[in-house]
Amino acid sequence: MTKIIFFVLSLSFFVPLTSVEAQPLSVDEVVRRIREVREKMNDFTADLVQEKRISLFKEKVISRGRVRFKKPDKFFIEFFPPESSQMVFDGKTVLLYFKEEKMAERYHIKGNPLTEKYLIVLKDPFQEKLAQWRIVEEKEFSLAIEILPKLKDPLFVKTKMWISKRDWIMTGMEMVERNGDTTTLQYSNIRINTGLSDSDVEVRLPKDVKVTEIK
Repeated sequence: MTKIIFFVLSLSFFVPLTSVEAQPLSVDEVVRRIREVREKMNDFTADLVQEKRISLFKEKVISRGRVRFKKPDKFFIEFFPPESSQMVFDGKTVLLYFKEEKMAERYHIKGNPLTEKYLIVLKDPFQEKLAQWRIVEEKEFSLAIEILPKLKDPLFVKTKMWISKRDWIMTGMEMVERNGDTTTLQYSNIRINTGLSDSDVEVRLPKDVKVTEIK
């Protein structure tokens, strides 16, 4: 279930920003522009590198894949070999498909108390009652924003988002869990509003793969 919440939350931050004039930025200004672009964005595609640091182990785990988002609530992520998997979130359920294991699981998000509070964050993560935002790093061509949640017992105690100041598109994010585990995402080859179809954000299961329903 933790993995499901991670994917649901990560969707909140797949958002580009519009350009602004060269001047000191406040976090309120950045958040305002994010909200504006969320309304105009119909779809989003990017290549993905995920780096997982687990507190109990010295070595980090690196995975490569691709993400796609289609308005209003379709989110697709695919990880490439050696551990191939696909996931699609449609606003109500999450379908996970593990290719090597030939196994699929469908998680019902609606009605689950643990995940429903994170759906509130997904709809509008920039509400003051949900999190505190601050700019922690600003360079000539980039800046970083730190997000501290106000939810009780949050899964992620701290999130950092990196933004390119050349074109004001998010290029990565880092999420720190309560146990110290850290997940870092880096995006490249980003495409906005390319006209994704419903089939571009669907998991195509082989006929011999049975879906296990989990509520």
